[in-house]
Amino acid sequence: MGAHGTGAAIPPVDEFCTSLKLLTTHMGTLTLSPTPPAALPDNDSVPSTYYNNTLFDLVKVGLGSLGIVTEVTLKCIPAHNLVEQTFVLTRKQAQEQINGLLQRHRHVRYMWIPYQDAVVVVTNDIEKEDAADNLGEKPNVSSMQDGIEKNVHQFEPLTNLLLRKRSNFSKEQVQGMGFGELRDQILSIDPLNVEHVKECNKAEAEFWRRSQGFRIKPSDELLQFDCGGQQWVWEVCFPTGCYESNNGNDMKFMEDLLNEIELHGIPAPAPIEQRWTASSSSLMSPAYSPKKDDLHCWVGIIMYLPSSDEQQWKEISLMFLNDYCTLMKRVGSPVHAVSHWAKLELPNSSKDLQILKEQLRTKYPVHYFNYARCILDPTNLLSNDLINTLFGDPANDFLLDQYRNSSTST
Repeated sequence: MGAHGTGAAIPPVDEFCTSLKLLTTHMGTLTLSPTPPAALPDNDSVPSTYYNNTLFDLVKVGLGSLGIVTEVTLKCIPAHNLVEQTFVLTRKQAQEQINGLLQRHRHVRYMWIPYQDAVVVVTNDIEKEDAADNLGEKPNVSSMQDGIEKNVHQFEPLTNLLLRKRSNFSKEQVQGMGFGELRDQILSIDPLNVEHVKECNKAEAEFWRRSQGFRIKPSDELLQFDCGGQQWVWEVCFPTGCYESNNGNDMKFMEDLLNEIELHGIPAPAPIEQRWTASSSSLMSPAYSPKKDDLHCWVGIIMYLPSSDEQQWKEISLMFLNDYCTLMKRVGSPVHAVSHWAKLELPNSSKDLQILKEQLRTKYPVHYFNYARCILDPTNLLSNDLINTLFGDPANDFLLDQYRNSSTST
């Protein structure tokens, strides 16, 4: 589905695929790679091995509709340690410093906090052999691993707020909770009350100010954070210039999004996560571009489902899907934002559905995708309601293509 990390010079994971095997319903198993072999098989009716640049670039993010991927070869790098720095900027500082941060660091993540002038910045870089080289000119902050006493100090804004709001919790109980659990417990008190969410976000901003510092760990233990329990998440992707010249779409989008959230009183909890990647050659990737140095921005909004109350879940879901997502669609339209495939939900209204389908046909080679669906899976066995609704009957595009070919030949 085009999974991605963060790093202005690092593409989504599908770009690291060097070959794959695809089990299809009609053509058997195909072996795909970007480079054709020296000689194709003699049997050209239904070859067991089929190489094709365009098909390979289509299948890498094939939405599960072209076949079952049974084997993938990925380009990897050796395991390594990362030096992670966490610090908090104002919104103005975050806007002013973003280009320098993207150029200077291997990985950069922003976590914006609605209703607070605070942006949590997390950078990661490969640890150098000389430990002193990793420090350089850095803020005078303590390590994030200074022991129990510092952890208690870090968590005080959240633990104190929970104890004030919930008298049935003891001090010992709340001190045993992790960051995500504390936030869930606080939000569960009144998750759709804007003033209550503001209090929670304020406590979270202070938690991060007290958590500034460095840590060094293996790469598979970093590049992540405690995002809590059950939740709604929607993430979009849009172009923002190129690696050497960011056109500012990323910061304009965030400025507009936060202004709209705060203007309309959306009870938006933290964080709004913002990441960057290089482009992908996969034709159906949200970050597709023929230019390798193009820069893409990914932004995810979130609403937590902090309790088991079914009515509360329903109310939060309606607020997220109807109000919050609609707002982000409106903000994302000028920059041609499209959804991360794994987080796409079908709209409720026929008008919004038609708009979405038109956006997809503008962004992606839908005709070719449907043609491939029809060739590789002619009975439409591998598709589902989402794919069929968004892209229609693949036979329609196939028959249209056949008609065009016959008209041309006559």
